[in-house]
Amino acid sequence: MKHKIKNTELEKRIFISYFLITFFLVILLLLIEWQVASWGINLYEETNMKSNLTEFDIALNNESLRMLGAVSAFTDLDQVIKAAVKKDSLQIGSIAKADLDNLTICDRERNIWYGIQWGLINKYLPQIYQRASQNKSGSFVASYGKRSYLISFSPCDTKTDSSELLSIFIVSKKIELENFNLRIFHKYALLPYEDELNFSNIPEIVSFSNRIMSSILLAQETKQSTVLKKMNLEYAVALSIFYDLQDNPSGFFLVVYQRFVNSFIQQSILVFVLILLASTLVMVTFFGNWFSRSILAPVKNVSSKMKEIASNPADLEILEKQYSGVLGDMVDSFNVMNIALANHSKSLLEYKIITDNIDTGIFWLDDNLNIQLCNPSFLKITDSPNMDEIIGENLSEILGLKLKIKEKIIEGNNTFSSLKISTKTGNQKFVILNIRAELIKDNTRFFGTITDITKETSAIKAKETLEMELIKSNKLAEIGRNVEGIVHNLNSPLNSILGYSQLIKKGDKSIKDIDKIIEAGINAAHIVKGLLDKVKKSNASMVHPIDVNDLIEHELDLCNHNLFFKHYVILEKNLEKDLPVINAVYGDISLCLANILNNAFDSMKNSPVKNLFVHTRQEEGNICIEIEDTGEGIAEENMSKIFETYFSTKKNRSGSGFGLGLAISKNIIEKYKGEIKVSSQLKAGSKFTIILPRV
Repeated sequence: MKHKIKNTELEKRIFISYFLITFFLVILLLLIEWQVASWGINLYEETNMKSNLTEFDIALNNESLRMLGAVSAFTDLDQVIKAAVKKDSLQIGSIAKADLDNLTICDRERNIWYGIQWGLINKYLPQIYQRASQNKSGSFVASYGKRSYLISFSPCDTKTDSSELLSIFIVSKKIELENFNLRIFHKYALLPYEDELNFSNIPEIVSFSNRIMSSILLAQETKQSTVLKKMNLEYAVALSIFYDLQDNPSGFFLVVYQRFVNSFIQQSILVFVLILLASTLVMVTFFGNWFSRSILAPVKNVSSKMKEIASNPADLEILEKQYSGVLGDMVDSFNVMNIALANHSKSLLEYKIITDNIDTGIFWLDDNLNIQLCNPSFLKITDSPNMDEIIGENLSEILGLKLKIKEKIIEGNNTFSSLKISTKTGNQKFVILNIRAELIKDNTRFFGTITDITKETSAIKAKETLEMELIKSNKLAEIGRNVEGIVHNLNSPLNSILGYSQLIKKGDKSIKDIDKIIEAGINAAHIVKGLLDKVKKSNASMVHPIDVNDLIEHELDLCNHNLFFKHYVILEKNLEKDLPVINAVYGDISLCLANILNNAFDSMKNSPVKNLFVHTRQEEGNICIEIEDTGEGIAEENMSKIFETYFSTKKNRSGSGFGLGLAISKNIIEKYKGEIKVSSQLKAGSKFTIILPRV
């Protein structure tokens, strides 16, 4: 019994809801109908009012064309042109008397030599002459006193020289409404322009004078020629505004439109609407109850079951068929859909378990490469907090890429291996990014995978670093052993040469050339000693403070043994004084400088200008060493390769070079948290800048 009461209350709520919805729908439809009817009435009124104005405008234009045609025909007469040249007023008067009234003629100096002198003509002479100078005729309406005038003008020139303006022929006529033979069935008036218009002869709109004047002023600002204004339910006003040659309003044609017929139509429509509304409510009450019992209740039952399935699609529950006809078919379709959804939900759940537990990130993108869907591994790789915060964000922004991925995909590059990304938390990672496009319902969507290979990349770089260190160590050790042996082998014969030379000089002081031998021997001993000191310092692998300027001086001193440097290269040094020291292994920095200097010498061998610039300075807490040459320079396509292991441009020039010098130098400088920068221009030279942190 209680369940039945609840069902009854449910049906009542459904019926009330249906009634209210239908009621408001009927109201909405009636409002739309009312608006359409009002729009039709307003359109009819505006069309009627505009037709009245159009009738007057046509009549005025016809009169204007008639006057303009008469004066143009008059100025084309040969005797008129001859009389105008001679300013023969009597002849002009005898010719014009038959066709033209109120004729005024002005000469080139704007003097009226035929007709009446009056202010209306003088007011517009500048504008008339401006148009006449372009050989233009025209007509316009002007006001003078309490009257409106239609003025037409036409220039007259000689036949021999059409550019020489002789005279302006002007015809004026008072505008009388009774002369136009209008068929307007409303009250109308022709008013000249005044600051305060007088509507006393039209009592129906006297009380609306201010509103009409405001509309005229607004139309004047926007240069409108027509104004339609509804005063109340009984009257409306239509205005045609005339503008003179100075673009100022000069007169108005006003029509008073009576709206009694429209008011009756609106009231009739309102009564009809009320009757229709009452009839609709009765029909809604009758059919609503039947609709609620026969259709809404079964549909409600199916709807509740659909909500249960929506909350748990995998929970299969077949709906018992209790209805026939269309509702029975709907129940059968519902059961089929329920089974299909359950199977589909099970498959989706299995796929979700797989995608949620693999290490590779999976993602869907829209046509603009914005994230639409992703798995937890994608969030982990990109250091994203949760899915809600990255949905809708662009993939390039999430990965911190400046690379235009979409353009690369269009070009056919779908896989990006060893791609360096920067997450929003600031972590630098290396990934393999794979993106594919798929067309779904005329829309292009992208799907892809992302795999974190940071550990593998770091292992490879560590291996390369170790190999570089081993190469450097072996190279330095081998050089050190060879140089040290050579130095020891040179010391004994060098000391013998110096000793015997000094004995010879002591025994026979007349031999002057012996001093040159002694000086050369001393220089050679100094060189050998410096080379031995460099070997000993380079072999010492301890980090200690190093004066950069002293190290550079020592390296440049050793370069004097290079005959090309000694005899052909012009050296320019600019070493900043009181430069702070750096902490490093002497041999490391010495090797870097030697590699860069030797490359500079090789680059300048075939250059017409052989200048070497070595500068040091402080910059933002760092020590900067600049080595610039005027050699062959580096090609743009090789700029990104010069620090790679085993890459060398010397192979192309001389067949020598293993491609280790710059690679070892870069590895050494980065070990000390420093940086090597390079800039170059072909046929102009290269500049290497070593930046090291100060102590």
